[in-house]
Order: sequence, then structure tokens, then C-alpha cells
Amino acid sequence: MADKFIIAGTPEEAVGSKSKDNVYMAGGTEVMRLGSSVSADSFVSLRRIPEMHIIETDGNTVSAGASCTFQELLQSDLIPGYLKEALLFMASRTRRNMATIGGNIAVCRDDSFLIPTLIAVSASLRLSGPQGSCAVTVRDYVTEKGKYEDMLIISVSFPAEGVIVRSYRSANTAQSHARLTASLAFADGKYTACAAVKNSGIYMADDLANELGSRGMSEDEIVEFVKQKKDIHLEDDLIYGSAAYRSYLTGISFALMYAEINSEINKEGGSVR
Repeated sequence: MADKFIIAGTPEEAVGSKSKDNVYMAGGTEVMRLGSSVSADSFVSLRRIPEMHIIETDGNTVSAGASCTFQELLQSDLIPGYLKEALLFMASRTRRNMATIGGNIAVCRDDSFLIPTLIAVSASLRLSGPQGSCAVTVRDYVTEKGKYEDMLIISVSFPAEGVIVRSYRSANTAQSHARLTASLAFADGKYTACAAVKNSGIYMADDLANELGSRGMSEDEIVEFVKQKKDIHLEDDLIYGSAAYRSYLTGISFALMYAEINSEINKEGGSVR
């Protein structure tokens, strides 16, 4: 049980209350679960900060407050279909009513529901800390986590349109942790690929994306390409499968998403509108 519970009314109050002895808490699905990597004796609650619950768009970009729950995002007409697909990877509505988009990003888990999709569409974050505010891509936030460790995520911004996205999740059951979550996006003539592999890490597959964009690849070529990637460190796992199986699963997932995106591009006459 927490010794102290601080309820912030503004982002400034939350940032001012943050210390090395407490952690931010929005939905609480991570900080309150058994075995969590996040632990503290006190919490700074973000649930009563109105600014962090706003969803808005300028027509090209959607901005969602970091404390918006998965279910709130699903029920909003402003949220694009590609993100709703990833949000529904969380099968339990009870958890969707609690889990927040900012929280799912902040913990940077390698079975994240949303990070691969958000990285694939070049989503960005608005952060606030003792030294002020800044904007950073989700990709940079994940790869340089230590740099932003104590900063508060205020909002998440992502494309409203102009991008074709496919995402994939593999797990033993709908409620199990994912062994793989992967996403592939196509916009402005370029592909972006990202995969979160359980007990391994979150990987930016730039080399694969470049190959897909420059010459195109067959299903077998994609599977073999991923198999040969040295930066994806896999080991046999009794729960999530052998290294060889997960390597194949990652490759074939990208291959299937690539085929679906190509089909969509052909329907659109070779462009994304």
C-alpha cells in the first residue's frame, strides 16, 4: 500500500510533486500489478488533470491527452482506425477502462500494445519536466528512455490520415502477454517498421523498411532477411517459444502486413490519400 497519494490538478502541479521517491500514476494497471518493474512508496495521480483527457484534431494530426484511457480513445470518432486496431489488442474492457495511452508508452514494455504502431506512424509526445516542456518522437523516447525518465507525458500526436498501417499481435491467449507486437506503415513513398519482441526488446527495423521501399521483397525474402538480423537478440523461451520460431513469426508477420499494404496501395492507385 502506498504511503502517500498526491492528486495533481495541473501538469505543473504533477511535475512539481515528482521526486525520486514517487511515480506518476494514471490508470494504475502497471504500477498496481504484481511483478511490475515500477514500484514506489508514493504516487502522483494524473487522473484529475483536464488537459490530459482532451482529444482534438486539426484535420491532419490527432492529439490525445496522455491520461485518455484505451476505451475513451476507442469511443472517439477522431481516433484513426489503425490506432483503434492496436487499442483492441487489449482484450479486456475492464483494463481498457483503466489503461492509458501515456502509461502504455511510459513503461516501454517489450510486449507493449501501442508502441510499435505509434513508432511506425512517427507519433510524437509533448513532455513536461522541471526544466520546461519539449516535443520528442515516440521512437526517441523509447530509444533514449533514460533521458526522459522523470518527464511527464502530456499528450500524444499521430497522423489523422495519409498513412496506411497494419499491426499484428501474437499471444498464447487474448489475455496473455504478447510474444510479438509488430507494425508496418507506408506514407510519402516510404515504409516504417517496428517490432516489440517479448523478453528481447523493441526494435526499429529500418533496414527492412528501406529494402521494402527500394526494391520490394517476396514473403520468403522477408522471412530470411529478419532471420539474418543480428540486432534482434532471441533466446529459446518455454512460454513464448523458441528463438527460431519467434524469428520466423516476426518475419512472416512483416511479410503479411507488407502484402496487405501493397494491396491497399494498388487500390488507391499507387498513393495514399
